[in-house]
Amino acid sequence: MPYLLILTAFLLFCLLHRPFFKLKLLVFTSTFLIYYFVGINTMNQQGTVFAAGDQTIYGIVQTIPVIDGDSLSMRLVSNTNEIIQIQAYLYDELEQQRMKSIVIGDSCKISGTLSEPLPPTNFGQFDYKRFLLEQNIYWILRPHRAAIQCINTNKQGYLMKLQQWRQYQLQNIEQKLSSDFGGMMSALIFGERVMMEGELLEAYQRLGVIHLLAVSGLHVGMIVAASFYLLIRMGITRERAMEVLLIMLPIYSLIAGAAPSVVRATLMSMMILLFLRMKLRIPPLFGIVIVYLGYVFFNPFIIFKLGFQLSFLVSFALILSAPTVMERYHHAGSRILAITLISQVVSFPIILLHMYEIPILSLPLNLIYIPFISLIVLPFTFISFLLSFVLPTSLNVPLIILENTLPLVHQFLMKAAGLKWATLILGKPSTIIMVLLYVSIITGFLNWERGGKLWWRVPLLGLSFIIFIQLSLPYVDSKAKVTMIDVGQGDSFLLELPYREAIYLIDTGGTISFMNEEWRKRRKSFDVGADIVVPTLKAQGIRKIDRLILTHGHLDHIGGSQALIQSIKVKEVLYGKGPVEGEFEHELLEILHKNGAKIHFLHEGMGWNEGEASFTVLSPIGTESDLNARSIVLLANLEGISILFTGDLEEEGERRLVNSYPELEVDILKIGHHGSRTSTTEPFLEQLKPKAAFVSAGRNNRFGHPHPDVISRLEEQRVIIWRSDLNGAVQLLLKDGEVEVRSVKRE
Repeated sequence: MPYLLILTAFLLFCLLHRPFFKLKLLVFTSTFLIYYFVGINTMNQQGTVFAAGDQTIYGIVQTIPVIDGDSLSMRLVSNTNEIIQIQAYLYDELEQQRMKSIVIGDSCKISGTLSEPLPPTNFGQFDYKRFLLEQNIYWILRPHRAAIQCINTNKQGYLMKLQQWRQYQLQNIEQKLSSDFGGMMSALIFGERVMMEGELLEAYQRLGVIHLLAVSGLHVGMIVAASFYLLIRMGITRERAMEVLLIMLPIYSLIAGAAPSVVRATLMSMMILLFLRMKLRIPPLFGIVIVYLGYVFFNPFIIFKLGFQLSFLVSFALILSAPTVMERYHHAGSRILAITLISQVVSFPIILLHMYEIPILSLPLNLIYIPFISLIVLPFTFISFLLSFVLPTSLNVPLIILENTLPLVHQFLMKAAGLKWATLILGKPSTIIMVLLYVSIITGFLNWERGGKLWWRVPLLGLSFIIFIQLSLPYVDSKAKVTMIDVGQGDSFLLELPYREAIYLIDTGGTISFMNEEWRKRRKSFDVGADIVVPTLKAQGIRKIDRLILTHGHLDHIGGSQALIQSIKVKEVLYGKGPVEGEFEHELLEILHKNGAKIHFLHEGMGWNEGEASFTVLSPIGTESDLNARSIVLLANLEGISILFTGDLEEEGERRLVNSYPELEVDILKIGHHGSRTSTTEPFLEQLKPKAAFVSAGRNNRFGHPHPDVISRLEEQRVIIWRSDLNGAVQLLLKDGEVEVRSVKRE
């Protein structure tokens, strides 16, 4: 607030003292003040009238209901004019069919449990709570069984009917077309990607070509040009054609989903058409600035959306560089290369900030796919969609061509995305690194504009040096790190030795799926390995695991390993000695072996040293009949701190450890079997005398872990407890016997 008062005083000073008055300074300062107060006013207007707990809420459906297998999500505008996020579990196929009849504008009565969105529970995790708050959404309603009752009121206005038509067309696409092309058509025409298979969508994102699935300026430009030409050919004057387009463009913006890129492109096109109609010239930079300021004025929180940031940033960069590109490059191929390179470079830091990696194949793939999508797929998609209103599917030639071509293209993309070297994992950059990256990029653009021989040398060296710093930072960190990753009801612990001498991962968590029925299958199922473990590793800049230690064969400990091996190189796998009985265990070990990991079976008495750290295996013997009792028990000594990892060890295994190692004491204990009642016995605790304990368990899990008796025993021993269900991820920074604790606390 003090700096705001200073700026206000300075503005008044400029106004009162004409000699000091500068027009540009006045414009800049006044614009800043206006938008500052707009932001403050928007934040002050935020609020909610609801409270957590069971509620019955009445409202109007605001968004197209998304039904994916046995899940339903949509947004409801309540009768208090507050937006509520609905996330429902569908219990049977009949209920799924009933939910498909819900359309935008329906009046609904929904009974369920209202709760706040969870904040991030892992380091580097997407902040879903903030994402919703930026859209003035404070609550998630999870309906009770058969508690969604909706009726069509038939009193909606034209905008609502337009949205209903959009929903009807999307449903038609889903029902009549293959998932490969249906997903593309819904994305390119209506701006909806929900129909695309999860793995295919991830491939587009991983390869840096996800923007091709967004309705962008290119789409809008093609539509405007084609529509203008058709109107002229119909005998309509140029002036009337421009007026028709000015009316039609906002309608198309709504049909295309009104994403930031769509709104930007639509408003820019409308501004250009308006100035042409008035026979005035508009500088492109002036136009994009006006659109940006207007957009932010009416929706201040839009600046936090990734799509908005990338759309306007790339547009600004291309507009500023257009004169240089047009003057210096005369061949169409050279211009496409220059434009693609500018777009890639200017968006690289923001993508790195959100994805923690850069797609190596992005530039060559964009050079191939931009012309392919723009010149072939996009026109054919629009033509096939329009023809679908007058021709049966069997006679729709563009549709047939695309349905037979795109699967081959997508197979290639999936294979390319499966290559580990397709991306370079850099980790989450700090603010300083982000500033340095953009300083280097801006310097490069200025050098490019001035021209000269080898103009690119200095900025390229600067950019390479900053990336080198980002890659090197973990290797100059003298602290060891132990992170309990919050994988829900499961285990996963990340060990980073000082100076990155080695990286170990103990277990990977796993999701137990009960979706055996066909109707329950989702396009993108939640996977602990892909959705939690891998992003956590990428955020830390981890590209390889030296040793993956899988304590035993239960799915909640090893289920995430398949997704891990697809993205992160694993050098060695350590598995407990004993018979490998489960089918999933066999398949997993085969996959790990095929991906180049060396597999070693551990038993009591084995151990190794890594630098000053030591690791000793205390169990299994290899003859245990129970899988939990066969868990690898690993004693780690890091920076003078001893930590005992126990897998799912229970009372029988604990008794054996007490008898076999009567002198064993540790500083930190990983509680066995998520804190079940049959673990962490009193004799075990009394001998180990831990000062602190990790408890890895899922929030509100159906097993009741950790058991109250276990917590009581720990509290009686005055043990510090770190629980993933309460604290989220917990990270210990170890150095010379000292422990620094970081946690992702849940609110």
